[in-house]
Amino acid sequence: MTAAKSFSAAFSVPNLTAVFVKKIQDSGAIGIDRVTPAAFLKNLKSELSLVQAKAASGSYKFTAYKQKLLSKGADSPPRVLSIPTVRDRVTLRALAEMLAKVFPEAVSEIPQTKVDRVSSTLKSGAYTEFVKIDLSKFYPSIPHDNLKRVLRSRIRKPEILSLIEKAITTPTIPDKKGSKGAKPNTRGVPQGLAISNILAEILLLGFDKQMAAMPDIAYERYVDDILIFCKFGQSTAVLQKVCNDLQKIGLEPHPSGTDASKTRRGSLTEEFDFLGYRCKDLRLGIRKQSVHKFESSLAGIFTAYRHRLARAATSLEANRAISVCAWRLNLRITGCIFENRRLGWVFYFSQIVDTSQLRAVDNTVQQLLKRFSLTSKINVKRLLKAFYESQRSIKEQHRYIPNFDSMPTSEKRRILTLLSNRNISTLSDERVDNLFKKRIGEAVRELEEDLAALS
Repeated sequence: MTAAKSFSAAFSVPNLTAVFVKKIQDSGAIGIDRVTPAAFLKNLKSELSLVQAKAASGSYKFTAYKQKLLSKGADSPPRVLSIPTVRDRVTLRALAEMLAKVFPEAVSEIPQTKVDRVSSTLKSGAYTEFVKIDLSKFYPSIPHDNLKRVLRSRIRKPEILSLIEKAITTPTIPDKKGSKGAKPNTRGVPQGLAISNILAEILLLGFDKQMAAMPDIAYERYVDDILIFCKFGQSTAVLQKVCNDLQKIGLEPHPSGTDASKTRRGSLTEEFDFLGYRCKDLRLGIRKQSVHKFESSLAGIFTAYRHRLARAATSLEANRAISVCAWRLNLRITGCIFENRRLGWVFYFSQIVDTSQLRAVDNTVQQLLKRFSLTSKINVKRLLKAFYESQRSIKEQHRYIPNFDSMPTSEKRRILTLLSNRNISTLSDERVDNLFKKRIGEAVRELEEDLAALS
């Protein structure tokens, strides 16, 4: 399908309606205009007709994105996320759908697939050295001219190119500042937009193709994290060539040569990290920082329980605090199956061989139960057992790990009653399903936070 036809299909009112219902209606994100999805829904038909007309004519304008700062720790500046308005989110989602059809090879693989290939490459014994490259300020440094050059190779329609350009040049501003006087963004792709990832992948399509054609190497890249395996004595030359090629695109690899640098080369007998894993002695384990992050998230569940317990005025409320803690804790430990995806820690780290780190986390959970006087009150699941359960390839065989896709409505009602503390007995099954999907979606985002920034 051509870009023009894909654009027309993506920006038809029926498709825009489906985008809103599936992706935006139940979300809580609010842009700088403070319009909620519920308020947008009241004028949905006219709003989406306006989006369709303005996108087709090339007159669509984005509202300034609301700035959200995401901490990366005390030693690093925060990551800047851009929050669009509801109308702009619909537009950006439709635009992302169109780009995925025009550049299908730019749709990212999940990181587990890449880790699977890394594991197979290590086991093959075909390589003896590695090159690890990390890009500095990847999204903020993407050059617009180079990106537009790649886009124009398959997109001719000026209205489409104009819409993409407006999306990436719209400024991101603090909530209380206001957009008056804000300067357009002249470099980089705002992070947090529906099109951010695929535009970054589109920019690097040529580079990926070039790397795949290089002889005697194995190459993997996930966003800005690059890993290359090569033959004995080749790593220095490979590192230099790849860094030069990236600089020609307009990107800047972290400099190598320092102990703290994320860009380095070495023998496969040395330790190195990739996507939350640590490779040691040609075997994949879990990076220590990944374990600490996960343990901190578990401790956060216990802390939330303590605050909820302190507010409990009755024994019924105290018991509910325990039940909510147990549900959140067990979900964090086992992960889940939701919308046909396997989600959570044990699914992500399925390539490890040594399970000692899982046993250590299970011991940490037992210590937390003792500290918060919950040992006899919560029947907690174990990470180790969940790991072995996750190895089953057929989702229907999972018993220890919850499968929310096949869960009966009666169980959904029970969970919703627990989490929302409201009477839902009078709600229709359809309404229960919608509320459950929204609530589990929120819980899934917490699972994904455990795996964020693993590179």
